[in-house]
Amino acid sequence: MDDPEVRLRETLDSLAQNVTPSPDTYARARAEWQRRERRRRLVMLVLAVVIVAVADLVGLWALNSLSEPERPPRNERVDVIVQP
Repeated sequence: MDDPEVRLRETLDSLAQNVTPSPDTYARARAEWQRRERRRRLVMLVLAVVIVAVADLVGLWALNSLSEPERPPRNERVDVIVQP
């Protein structure tokens, strides 16, 4: 009785001998991986720039809205008392 491990190894070896590898498979896979990596980095950069720009705009808007002095009412009289 043969060992199942030995039979499986022989079967896989005979199957592997029938397979013909493509010579440029690695180069194509690597180029695809690099393209995806560049795209991922570009998307992350654009996202970071948008987040910083929005945060800057919100901060400038908040500073501008808080820096306006309150104006006195127009209909009321404003007395200024100066001490000698």
